Amino acid sequence: MKLSSKNFEKELLKYLNFRGIEILVELFDGSVIHLNKNRSYEKGYIINFNKKGEEERIALKSIKRAEFFII
Repeated sequence: MKLSSKNFEKELLKYLNFRGIEILVELFDGSVIHLNKNRSYEKGYIINFNKKGEEERIALKSIKRAEFFII
């Protein structure tokens, strides 16, 4: 399903709060990031922790698409 940028942001933020959903985001630069279950949102950025425990801030505007998986 293709959404406008405002609707995409709304849907993505809705699913960020569900811990049972795996989320992969593809950025416009072609990189793919698997979001940690302890992800959060703050002022236009998804806050994620990578495998090393380092904090990553991903701008919503840099996300091209997201995939959601229920496990």
